[in-house]
Amino acid sequence: MNRLFLATLALATLACQPDITPWEGPTLTNPRNQLTVEHLLGDTTPALLDMSYFAQPQWAKAASHSFSGAISFTDTEMFFPQERAPYPGENIFPAFTVDFISAEGKLVPIQRGKIITQYQSESHWDVVVGAGKVWQEESDGQWSRASFPLTLTDRYIGQARNCVATFVYQPDSISQVCLQCSQETADLNDLQVGNMQAMLKATYDPTEYAETGLVLDQYRQKVANRLPVFPLGDIDHGGDIADYFSQNEYTNASTSQGAILLDGRLFVHPPQTRHGPYPYPAEMRHGVYSFTKSMAGALSLLYLAQRYGPEIMEANITDYVPALADHPGWQGVTFSQTLNMVTGRVGGEGPEHLLNVIILASTAEEAINNVATLGDAPVAPGEQFNYASTNLFVLSYAMQQYVAEQEGTGVGYWELVQEHVLKPIGAEDFVVLRTQEGEGVPGIPWLAYGALPTLDEAAKISRLFASQGYHQGQPILNVELTFEALRSNNWEGHDTNKDYRGEAYMHSFWVKNYRAHGCSFNASYMLGYGGNYVVFLPSGSVILRFMDEYDLDIRSLIRRVENGNSSCDGE
Repeated sequence: MNRLFLATLALATLACQPDITPWEGPTLTNPRNQLTVEHLLGDTTPALLDMSYFAQPQWAKAASHSFSGAISFTDTEMFFPQERAPYPGENIFPAFTVDFISAEGKLVPIQRGKIITQYQSESHWDVVVGAGKVWQEESDGQWSRASFPLTLTDRYIGQARNCVATFVYQPDSISQVCLQCSQETADLNDLQVGNMQAMLKATYDPTEYAETGLVLDQYRQKVANRLPVFPLGDIDHGGDIADYFSQNEYTNASTSQGAILLDGRLFVHPPQTRHGPYPYPAEMRHGVYSFTKSMAGALSLLYLAQRYGPEIMEANITDYVPALADHPGWQGVTFSQTLNMVTGRVGGEGPEHLLNVIILASTAEEAINNVATLGDAPVAPGEQFNYASTNLFVLSYAMQQYVAEQEGTGVGYWELVQEHVLKPIGAEDFVVLRTQEGEGVPGIPWLAYGALPTLDEAAKISRLFASQGYHQGQPILNVELTFEALRSNNWEGHDTNKDYRGEAYMHSFWVKNYRAHGCSFNASYMLGYGGNYVVFLPSGSVILRFMDEYDLDIRSLIRRVENGNSSCDGE
């Protein structure tokens, strides 16, 4: 019934979405006829272009000029056609400054992670800037050329709009910057899916940075530490998995990125946009919505269970959340029950339990006080599954207070996770959405939603779970609890009352029984709004699929992956 409702709602918005017709626009040729030096020195925004115009062509030469300096943008209106009025700042590209250096043909940003723009901009968006490239084209004359990927992300739920920007430059000046965003993970029902484009005025401040060597060394190390990537066709000999990832639901590029993790290697289907392949696959970020609960929430609590002992799972929420200390409904609720959605508390995914309680709140205190206004439920803690994103925010708040009690005020639990989990596995730039506590104050993760992983980061975190919490032979997550999370032992988890999303729930992972090649097996998975999945198969294959167009029936995908590496082997 719920799936039917979602499908009906999505279909109702179909007419307002980008055309499902395959993109057949012209691609870049030599010499180029779009985004020429003359175009970029002008102020006319071009029509939507194939992404090849934003990428370094095979026939390019090395850039004539190095790049070292700050690019500053001002608030600029973007062309973002929608069938509704934009939210405040939704059609404004934000004012911010980013510092770049170039080396070995790469354009590397000095700033890592999310750039918060709200204190200098009227825009709806914050920004994550990735590494791009610099090069020279014969027709560019005395100008060198650059492009770089960037992700626009909102401050409320964590959608990801994958954009590419390009410009030409000389030692002391740059052109305007042409921006195009042709792929995203966003809310289809809220008419957020759509193309963005703008010609951005930018200023360039050439600067020599003292940390250039360190930044370049860190970037080289980051690239060297990425999981090895191979074409999907190396394991998908008949092309069945690629065909699945290429299917169109409501747009002509429904799946942003798809891959199979097997034996520590990533077999990747090229990431698509509505205007051709995305030029910077390794830098593409994905708004994964509720699988943040697993990828960041479970990760954090299972790490703290390793650091402090598994007894943290039975710690009482009311001992660490003053706003709920006297709330009758939260008495006796543990950290474990909160992660597992069996608090017995009122909650849900509707506006009265989500939008008006935590999404529209700014600070942690505002949000937790809103949670305190929710009433009690008739069931006791641990008795009944009830999926509610507010639970994960309560857990985040409680974990922060628990860590402050153990480590001292000022120590953040997420900073511990970054240092002792994400950094060792090579995913230290994994971005999460945090509460807004004021300029310069990091806030705490919402945990219910808002993670923005790259494929490499998502795969490394998934590999850590699949390895029962071990990294290089050492446990960095609690091993027993990680076993439980992926149903690797006899724990049955919590019955979800025939929830359409899964049959059981265990430490924020869904479980469902599937059948392929004459046998049945349980698969555990992370699941996020719109059809974001990370699926752990008994065969050892891990499926990663990022999308926002409601393909929630993944039986066919699982069968196709099982064709090459069956979970039935040995039965």
